[in-house]
Amino acid sequence: EKMRMQFEVEDLEVASPATVSRCGMIYMEPESLGFQPFIDSWIEVLPETFSFQPDIATTLAKLCSEILPPTLNFVRKKLKEVVQTQDNNLIESLFRLLDCYFVKFRPNELRPAASFKEEVAELKPCVSPLFVF
Repeated sequence: EKMRMQFEVEDLEVASPATVSRCGMIYMEPESLGFQPFIDSWIEVLPETFSFQPDIATTLAKLCSEILPPTLNFVRKKLKEVVQTQDNNLIESLFRLLDCYFVKFRPNELRPAASFKEEVAELKPCVSPLFVF
């Protein structure tokens, strides 16, 4: 039998090269990774009911690509943070806040996906203002 393990480490400061190669660890600086993978993975896990209005996912992806870079630049250049953050942490926080609004569009045992068509259609014009809010 085979077993797979995945490790997520903060840094490899004390790891020997042998440990890194044996475990197949790869460390990527947040700056080199960028935030597009975060956006792409979040878009993929939006509620399946959004497929009734594909423009919702497209709009969210477009807003992320157009608004996040200048907003993050503004935070880094013009504001002073009380607690220092990383860009990917701020983006993840934004996604969690938006997910709080989107949770009611997730189907469950009592409410199948097909019953959300009207509600998702009503959400479509609210996506951009909600994102900016």
